[in-house]
Amino acid sequence: MTVIDGRWPFAGREGDVRDAMTVLAADAGHGVVLVGPSGVGKTIIAQQVLASLSRHFDHIYLRGSAAHSTTPYGALNVLLAELDEDTARSPLLVLSALQRKFAGAAAKRPTLMHIDGVEDIDELSATVIAHLARVGAVRLLVTCEDLLRAPGEFFDLWKDGVLERFDIQPLTLAAATELLAAAFGAPVSRSAAQELWSASGGNPKYLQMATKADVISGHLFSRDGIWVTQDAPRPDSGRSVTDWTATKLAALPPEDRAAVEVLAVSGSLPVVVLLKAVPATTVDALQSDGVITVDIGASPLVRLTYEVFADVVRAQLLSGAGREALRTVAGLRDEAGVPVHARTTLALWALDNAEAPAAVELVGLARLANDHCIEGAARRLLDAVPADDFGSTAVIERTRQLWIEGHVAGALGTVEALLTHDRLPLADWVDARLLAARLRARTHGREHGSEDLLDDIGSRLDGEAADDVVLELRGRTDVVRLELDVFEGRFEKAAARVSDVLATWAEDTRWNIRIRSLASVVDATLGSQEQGVAVARTVTSRLVNSPSDPLDKEAAIARLYECLFLAGHWNECFDLATDQGTRFGGRLFGGSPSEFAEGVLLAYLGRSRLALEKLLPAISQFRIRDRHGFLPLAEAAAAYAQVLESDPDAAEDHLRAIDLNGRRYSWHLREAVTYFRLLAEAWLDTPEVIATGLMEHALELGAKGYRGAELFFLSQSVQLGRHEAAELLAASAAATDGPLADLAAGFAEGLTARDPGALKEVALLAVDAGNHNLAGDVAALSIEHLSDNDDPMIRVHAEQILRKTSTPARRHVRRKLLSERERAIARMVARGVPNKEIAQQEHISPRTVEGHVHQIMSKLGLSSRKQLSLIFGQQQ
Repeated sequence: MTVIDGRWPFAGREGDVRDAMTVLAADAGHGVVLVGPSGVGKTIIAQQVLASLSRHFDHIYLRGSAAHSTTPYGALNVLLAELDEDTARSPLLVLSALQRKFAGAAAKRPTLMHIDGVEDIDELSATVIAHLARVGAVRLLVTCEDLLRAPGEFFDLWKDGVLERFDIQPLTLAAATELLAAAFGAPVSRSAAQELWSASGGNPKYLQMATKADVISGHLFSRDGIWVTQDAPRPDSGRSVTDWTATKLAALPPEDRAAVEVLAVSGSLPVVVLLKAVPATTVDALQSDGVITVDIGASPLVRLTYEVFADVVRAQLLSGAGREALRTVAGLRDEAGVPVHARTTLALWALDNAEAPAAVELVGLARLANDHCIEGAARRLLDAVPADDFGSTAVIERTRQLWIEGHVAGALGTVEALLTHDRLPLADWVDARLLAARLRARTHGREHGSEDLLDDIGSRLDGEAADDVVLELRGRTDVVRLELDVFEGRFEKAAARVSDVLATWAEDTRWNIRIRSLASVVDATLGSQEQGVAVARTVTSRLVNSPSDPLDKEAAIARLYECLFLAGHWNECFDLATDQGTRFGGRLFGGSPSEFAEGVLLAYLGRSRLALEKLLPAISQFRIRDRHGFLPLAEAAAAYAQVLESDPDAAEDHLRAIDLNGRRYSWHLREAVTYFRLLAEAWLDTPEVIATGLMEHALELGAKGYRGAELFFLSQSVQLGRHEAAELLAASAAATDGPLADLAAGFAEGLTARDPGALKEVALLAVDAGNHNLAGDVAALSIEHLSDNDDPMIRVHAEQILRKTSTPARRHVRRKLLSERERAIARMVARGVPNKEIAQQEHISPRTVEGHVHQIMSKLGLSSRKQLSLIFGQQQ
């Protein structure tokens, strides 16, 4: 099946089906009413419920229709056909006959009556159906868009508890992704899924329409077996969507259509602004019909409920009333409370309609579009600035636009043209050098010029009077200096700079907040992980709950994630990467970058199958565009996950794809790439050599004082066999803090003492923390150090941990301990074949078989055939 042809599969709604089935299958005899807007999936949920309960109920389907809504018993025609004419003419006889019919049937199998479109059921039919439900003759499964528009009998059934109501919500992003993957029969990148989910508002019907349109246009396509999106805004919707939307648009009254056209162009608007262009009755009617949604907040915002509807409206010729309303709203784009996105889109509409804003407004809006990463807006706004008005501020925004789009070389070339101009306004002179310094740091062969530019800025500002402008520019410069120290891995220098700089800025200033955000990563890298986490949490909470720069918020959330990762708060990392905005007002990033963050964490934790489910779609999307520069780390993490899944060829492909030469990457990213690359190579080549390399690298980090990073490399070196380095690991753990340090300390102590019980406890703690990589290695060492005098339950618990944390590669390592004959015998034992039969098949004596079984269990550290069956059965 493809998404172009045929019916989509059922996915993402299993919970709704379960809830309805639980009520209908209960002895209480209650029915269910599913309520939700058109296209949300009520009918298909009902169909799944009916299919699942088909063995327990007889099924009758009734559908309300506008054509029969005024016809007495119109909805019951199929049932009344069995009655004689005299009975059919008497409401009381009809009621009695149907009650006898279903009561008799219920003695064998109860009847489940599915009523679709209950709003159009005629009153007499509603009365009969309600009576049958109240006396228990039938159970009802009702679907409707608005229960208040249904006959009063159904509302009373719900009010009296005969019907249990379930409001069917739009699909979550996760459910929409699941549905898309089921429809394509292949993974879908989170960026692609999020784009379609946003356009459809989570409505399955509109999701399908938007998906088909994007596939036909080529915006959505398959790459490496994964569906991804083009590096461009979504195109106009396809023919089927356009025809459907145009029909609905044509049916609207002129004032309603004008309001829809305004919101299609602008996006969200304050209600008070929209009401200056359209009547309040129009807003009320559209909200009642579900066409628009009002988001309640400090300043209530109104928007079209489904973006896919807006796509088509924008592509249509606007009505005269719509154009007039848009002119009114566009003139109010600078009003308080108008979102940045609406301001930019309204300005672009004015530009397209020969009402070009002034150059200074275009540049100012381009700055806002860059700040909020509004796709394509800054480019269009700057393209509209006349050449004679394209001054230094416009060049700076063009530079930012290019950098945000991922064009580092183009951005650097653009801004460096300004560096030769000495007569620029002071703010532009400084901003050009700050941008150039940051871009040079990310360009091979140019990185050494960054410090010179910052020194030039410092010298110039020292000679300026200390007014508000100069203070603002000093703050920007302090932040960039510290940012570049962190980028280059100069953490001792950064730590010293933090103390000096924080003394300059009051705690409530934005520069203090930005500097502390950067300082959190410095703390965590130097070994004060918990302090880094505490600072990052405080800073992030302040930033996301204030009207600060969205790029600052994104950076703060990313730094919080990094601190949590370094400290070992991995479950909280997952919460942050998958957050839908409930905690920090936004995801870690959005789309594939958040998917990447999950995948890297899962790979580190040794949960390779889940890691690849996240990393492979992200990699395919990053190969289209990698704005954040995550692709090399995604490839390295995927290489490690692939070797754990026993796919060395795929791992080699990912290792070859790692490219650190095209642009310069941050110190943390380069270290993470080194970590995963070494781990992948350890499984592909000689782990002893790699373990030594990991230890040497850890010692280099430790010599610099980078204890937080040292701990990762040193722990893995010991896990790979450098057990003599356990004392070094203990010292590193003692110099740091956080859950990872605690695990490492326990691991080192147990290994030094050769205490299998202590090692098993550490393995259990690692499992609780989600770290299957560490848990499996420590559990194996626990078994290795067992003696006859140890508690036999240690082995049982350790084996349980090994089973829970196993991957194909780890299982293969255990199999390699056995000879070919031993593996054959182990497989037969795992299947329960008796020794005598094994002896016959292998042409050896039963006593020899028993000896082989004993040797197998000794090699694998097992004490019973049951354990052998459990463990080797997992390896098949």
